[in-house]
Amino acid sequence: MADEFGGPVPVGPLAVIGDDSIGRGIVETLSGRRSRAVLMRNHGPFTIGADARDAVKAAVMVEDIARTVHHARAGGELLTLPPDTIDRLYTRYQDVYGQSTDVRR
Repeated sequence: MADEFGGPVPVGPLAVIGDDSIGRGIVETLSGRRSRAVLMRNHGPFTIGADARDAVKAAVMVEDIARTVHHARAGGELLTLPPDTIDRLYTRYQDVYGQSTDVRR
């Protein structure tokens, strides 16, 4: 989560299908965050990206992270990384670790 999303994937509010509340909830939840994914309460994940391919990559990553967290919880309490460690991991992954693309997030 630190590398790809810059910390925990945020959880957005419950939004009813049929109006613009899902879109508003996604935008409000992601505003001011590095994450390109949000888990909308009682609904599921939504992702954004610089283009469709980037958004799909974020969707695959958030599903992979969810699976990893699910299995890790079976082993006991999860330990949260300190914010400065999250920042270092995010910067390294985004700017150094083979993530060069033509599109900057």
